[in-house]
Amino acid sequence: MKRFSIVLSSSLLTLALALGPAASAQDLHTYTLTFSGGLGGSFDVEPSLGYDNESYQLGFSMYTAPRGLFTVRLGQLGFGSTDTFAGLTNADLTYVTMGGEYRQRRAFYDSGLYLALGGYQLEGTDAFGQGKDETAIGLAFGSTADFPINQYFSILAELSGHYADLDEVQFFGMFHLGASIHF
Repeated sequence: MKRFSIVLSSSLLTLALALGPAASAQDLHTYTLTFSGGLGGSFDVEPSLGYDNESYQLGFSMYTAPRGLFTVRLGQLGFGSTDTFAGLTNADLTYVTMGGEYRQRRAFYDSGLYLALGGYQLEGTDAFGQGKDETAIGLAFGSTADFPINQYFSILAELSGHYADLDEVQFFGMFHLGASIHF
């Protein structure tokens, strides 16, 4: 998964640099980097650990049409070091998603909806103390609200749902709040 992330990141950067200048006439900026933290959990695991598990997410987006963006998100949802999640302790869900986002300008913010394909990896320690990980593909759907501070910075709120074809658990939800840098 880590090798896949490096190859994916390099490919996306090359694509963004090649296609970016054409998109720059469509808005005041072409690229956006987002750094956010949040909370999340799983909808289908028993016993439930709730939705107050710490999460972080890094995002990159590039305008490809007047209201359309190509987005990449890399994140992690941690389920605590002492709690058992899907038969694992010290479990973490790591993901990378790529997809499209449609933005609509509002009076004082931009609202967005996105759909993305992703790679998901659940890692942790099983009952015998052995490291265990499982990787699957999945889908992400989300809603964003981007509140501009100035031409280069904004505050981003995001609510997302994720489906990953993992054995023990498939559905996840997250809320993130963070800062975006536009260039």
